[in-house]
Amino acid sequence: MRPDSLHEAESRHSLTPQQFRELARGDGSPATLAALSRAEYSHRLLLFDLLMDALSPLAGVTGRLPAAQRAWDLLAAAQRQNPAAVEELLLLPETGLWLTRLLTRLRSAGRAETPLWAEAGHLHTLAAVAAARAGLTFSFPVPALQERVWLPTMGLALLPSVHRQRNTWSVAEVRSVCGRLTLIGGYGHLRLPSGPEHPARGWLPQRRPALGAGASRRITLDDLGHHRLAPLPDGAAKRLTQSAYDSWSRLLQDAYGLLTTMDPPTADAAAVLLRSLQPMPAHERLRVRSVSSGHGVGGLALSMPDTAPLCAATLVHELQHSKLSALMHLYPLHEPAPPGAVQRLYYAPWRDDPRPLGGMLQGAYAFTAVARFWSACAVQLTGHVSSLARFESALWLGQLADVVPDLATDPALAALGRDALQDLLGAVVRLHDRTGEGSEVTMARRMAADHRATWKLAHVRPHPDDVGRLAAAWCAGRKQPPALPPRPHPEIQESGARHLDARAMLVRVGLADPAALDKMRGSQGDHVPGAGPADVLWACAEFAAARRLYSQDIQSASAGPGAWTGLGLALADAGHAPEAVKALTAVPEMVAGVYGAARRMSQRTPDPIVLASWLGQGDAGPPGTC
Repeated sequence: MRPDSLHEAESRHSLTPQQFRELARGDGSPATLAALSRAEYSHRLLLFDLLMDALSPLAGVTGRLPAAQRAWDLLAAAQRQNPAAVEELLLLPETGLWLTRLLTRLRSAGRAETPLWAEAGHLHTLAAVAAARAGLTFSFPVPALQERVWLPTMGLALLPSVHRQRNTWSVAEVRSVCGRLTLIGGYGHLRLPSGPEHPARGWLPQRRPALGAGASRRITLDDLGHHRLAPLPDGAAKRLTQSAYDSWSRLLQDAYGLLTTMDPPTADAAAVLLRSLQPMPAHERLRVRSVSSGHGVGGLALSMPDTAPLCAATLVHELQHSKLSALMHLYPLHEPAPPGAVQRLYYAPWRDDPRPLGGMLQGAYAFTAVARFWSACAVQLTGHVSSLARFESALWLGQLADVVPDLATDPALAALGRDALQDLLGAVVRLHDRTGEGSEVTMARRMAADHRATWKLAHVRPHPDDVGRLAAAWCAGRKQPPALPPRPHPEIQESGARHLDARAMLVRVGLADPAALDKMRGSQGDHVPGAGPADVLWACAEFAAARRLYSQDIQSASAGPGAWTGLGLALADAGHAPEAVKALTAVPEMVAGVYGAARRMSQRTPDPIVLASWLGQGDAGPPGTC
């Protein structure tokens, strides 16, 4: 079962040049995806090989459980009897997460909430489940948390207990005779039903909805397991009510049906790679919270989307992450940064924070496919959904066309990474060339520029000497137009600013449900995180009122970065102060910096529009430069 060597495993799995190019541009035929899945299974086997090598010399690491080799032997016996069941268990996203976390823990000292013996004992649980599914007769100890035993792919057993103290671990026994499972704990036993997919007293089966109506492909809706993709509290396992499960099942079927029509490459990826979904609590309207991990290929956690198209778009996004992660397990596309090295950081249109090369590759890869999905929806759907789709596709394609070429210049890219980026850029250009015109497309371009400018305000720091010189010139009477210094590589710092796309979210609300946006205008509630009253007024086309509020926010000295760029949008929409609009679009960080310095120097509050107009008389550079 274990590969003899790393070389042997690598020699078994490779992609043809055509298959690599398919995946690099975001596609992948069923045959290519099947080859990728087989390679990922080999990758998991290698991780198990590393784990066994790490556990073997550690005496007593499994505590009261048998030695790791005993669990491995049982797993191997099950594999000989039912290899498909073992492959399914080893390819579970949760298995990949557990493997990686345990290997990391064994390499580094530190405290953890789960005892090491219980963490390592998940190997025993996997072996017991594999043996049960293979129909073997056996008795084997496994870890139990609060007298609960999680059996991956099967369900959660709640053994008899006097009390269930939080984070209390013990040992339970799994016995299998003639295909029937019995679990024995410290306070009694529980016999599972003959059909483990049926609920019973003390037994919660793992539920597996079909991807599509009448489809044979099913995925695990994981509301039970303790290996979670998202951190607590949002990622916590919580049993769904039957009503909630039914809603998730219908939503997934509708989303998959959309994918088969709008984005067949992702429908194919879902049919081959998607294995589990971990529900999270509801999030804000039109923004789905979703998480995936390169260590858990085929898994995702997400909050329930408002609509089937939003659910489908989220599946596209996260499945692309899985595809690229699996591809990079075969072919690393860039060199990892050395420990302690300062990484080059980029502007990522899909994030609030600056991102290194690895994160940029994942984001660009995911959003190229998201744009592909929305482009198809814009053509084939109607009504508000079509309007939203035109906005989404134009927004992402414009931003991708802006940032992907810059990634190709990063010296950390491997040769295959440069090839993959060229293929990805080709896909972006082809989609971008098909983008038409219209109000949604125009607004998408404006929101792209707005996000970039707001991001610069949050993270780009102009040189203090430049800020001081310009502030002194302003305070001295500003008789001459300012000379703005060209600084092609300003300092970038993570500021912790969030919700930089709040106005874009308001635009989405207006496109999807104009009445909902109108209701926000008179409401005191914060319906879109990060959006203030001025933003709502701007979204409702009340530009003069929005301008006044933005100016007041800035002069109160408590404004976030969005107030300055919102002021620029309101001025542009009203046709006022073109020099101010120019400066607030091209060098907003300089405007804010000079404003603050001038305020401190003169003990007076400058008019933000007048100051921005003065700075805009200089050579501010092309809009959107960073």
